[in-house]
Amino acid sequence: MLQLFVTPDLVMMCLIGFAVGALIGLERQKRMTEEMSLGVRTFGLHSLLGAVAAYTLRVYNNPYIMIYAICISIIISATSVVYKVFRTTRKGLTTAIVFALSFVLGALVGMDSTPTPTQPLGELELFAMTISFLVFLVLSFKEELAAAVAAVSHEEMIGAAELMVLIAFLWPILIQYPTVGIGPVTFPLFQTYFLIVILLSIRFANYILVKKYKDRGPYFFGFFGGFANSEATVSSITDFHNALEEKYPGRMSLAIILANIAMVLRNGVLVVILDPSLKIFRLYLGPLVILTFVGMLRFLYEGRKRLKPESKEDIGTRITVGFGSPFSLHAALRFAIIFSSVSILALWAQQSFSQLGMIVAALIGGFASAGAVVSIAALSYGTGAITLATAAYAVIIATTTSVLNKIIYVLLGDYQGPRDLSRMAARDALLMAAGVVIYLFLLQTGYIAIG
Repeated sequence: MLQLFVTPDLVMMCLIGFAVGALIGLERQKRMTEEMSLGVRTFGLHSLLGAVAAYTLRVYNNPYIMIYAICISIIISATSVVYKVFRTTRKGLTTAIVFALSFVLGALVGMDSTPTPTQPLGELELFAMTISFLVFLVLSFKEELAAAVAAVSHEEMIGAAELMVLIAFLWPILIQYPTVGIGPVTFPLFQTYFLIVILLSIRFANYILVKKYKDRGPYFFGFFGGFANSEATVSSITDFHNALEEKYPGRMSLAIILANIAMVLRNGVLVVILDPSLKIFRLYLGPLVILTFVGMLRFLYEGRKRLKPESKEDIGTRITVGFGSPFSLHAALRFAIIFSSVSILALWAQQSFSQLGMIVAALIGGFASAGAVVSIAALSYGTGAITLATAAYAVIIATTTSVLNKIIYVLLGDYQGPRDLSRMAARDALLMAAGVVIYLFLLQTGYIAIG
C-alpha cells in the first residue's frame, strides 16, 4: 500500500527540530532593530535544516545533503558576521554564535534514534531542547548578568576562578572516596563535599544579589542575605540599625525575621535534595509554616504603626555587607572546616549515643551550622542509621536553635540606647520557638503522624 503521509515520529522530529532554533530566535527577535536581523523564522528554519540533513544521513547513509547543509549554514553565518561588522559597525558575535548553535541543535534532533512507546523523546532530543532553553535564559537575562558581573570586583573574580578550578580538581579525586574513617566515625566525604559545593553556590548567588542591591532596604538584604549567612546578615542589620540611630527597630526586626525564614527555606532545600522521598520534608513543613505565619503577623502588626517615612539621609545609607566574599579561598575553606567539623560531631554523637546523640548534636550544632546537622540527619536516615522521627526531630531542632541564636547576635550588636531591637528580636525568636515546641509536642504525642 502506498504511504501518503509521514509517520507521527517523523512529524514530531520536524517540530522539535524547528522549535529548538525558534526558541532562541524568539529572544533574538525581541532585540531586532534592523530588517536584516535574524528572528524566529530564520533560526527555526536553520535548526530544521540541520535536523533534516542529519536525519537523511542517519537513515540513508548519504553524506551529500549534510555537506550541502553545512556549507549553507557556514555561508549564512559568515554573511551575518560580515554584515554586522562592516555594515553596521556594531560589536559582539552573540547572534552569530547562537545561530550556528541552532544548526547543531537541529542536527542532534535529526541524529536521534526512533523513539519507543515508553520513551517518546530520545536522549539527543532532550539534550537539544535543554540546551535551547538554557541559551534562551542566558540571552533573556543579558542585563541582569551584566549587572551581576559589574557588582563583582576584579579580586573576587580571580578568587571565584581559583575556587572553581579547585572544586573541579577535587571532584574526580573525591568521587573515588565516598567515605573515610575518622576514628569510630565513618564520614561521608564525597557527599559532604557535594553539599559544601551546593551551599557555596547558594552563597555566591546571594552574595552578588546583596552586594548589588543592598540599598534596596533591610527587607531585601535580610531575606537574600539569610540564604548566604543568616548570622552575619543579622549582625549587619544590627549595625545598620545603629547607623540609623535606632529610628526603626520594628522594620529591622522584620528584616531579621526574613533572614530566619530564608535560613529555614535553605535547610528545606537541603532536606529535599538529600531525602527524595520527602518524608522528612513533610514533617519539616510544620515549622516552615509556623515561621512564615509568625512573620506575617509581625508584618501586619508593624504595618499598622504610623512610622514616619525615612529621610533622604536614611535612604542613602547603605547596609554594610557583614559577611566576607565567599569567592575567596580562605572564606570557602573556613566554611568547609566549620561544616565538616559539625558534621563529624553529629556523626560521632549519633554513632556513640544512637538516636539520642543526634538530638544532642542538633541542639549544639545548630548554633554553629544548622545546615551541617540537617544534612547529616537526612543522610543518616537515608542509610537507615536513625529513624524518621529522630531525623525529623534533629532537622527541626537544629533549625530552631539557629533561629534562637540570632538573639545573641543582636544583643552583641545592639549596644546603644534602649535596645528596642534586642527586645523585639528576642520576642520574635521566642514566639517562633514556642510555635515549634508546640509542633514537636504534637509530634511526640502522636497528634501529628510521623510515619
